Amino acid sequence: MYLPPRADDEVWLGVLIAIPEPWVSKITAARLELGDDAAQNVPAHITLIPPVAVNKGQQAEAIEYLQSVAASFRPFRVRIGGVGSFLPTSPVAYLEVQEGAPECAELADALRAGPLNYSPRFPYHPHVTLAQGITEEDMPRIVEVGETLGAEWVAQGFRLDSVDPSGIYNSKALIDFGL
Repeated sequence: MYLPPRADDEVWLGVLIAIPEPWVSKITAARLELGDDAAQNVPAHITLIPPVAVNKGQQAEAIEYLQSVAASFRPFRVRIGGVGSFLPTSPVAYLEVQEGAPECAELADALRAGPLNYSPRFPYHPHVTLAQGITEEDMPRIVEVGETLGAEWVAQGFRLDSVDPSGIYNSKALIDFGL
């Protein structure tokens, strides 16, 4: 997982759509089976804003901003399944967001302002990470495991997490959509 540089007076904050049970546990087990040790610290999710460095004093402002954006969105259906990868650009395999991807992209664009403004390293592509540090040779096994996974739910909002230096995600706020 990439964590951008941060100063002593900053924290890493990220925004995500959590995957509910029982699917998050099944995806976590699959990630561990595929050798993605980050699954122990980072629950499966759809990233809206990756970890960004934010001044510690701006955390309340960040939450207020996220709440204001969420107020203009309504719940939407999310369906994940099927396997893709970012090879050769990035050694990551993922579960595809088959339904809800346009809503995720619109939401990610709206959130990328205020205290969470950042310059993306890559174009936004909603997905659920399945394995990291992979090669093309790993893909048949990843597809075999990934094709047994899928989930469908209605996203009612999103979550703001802090990320500690060891990469562990901790929930700071649950933010519901308003419409």
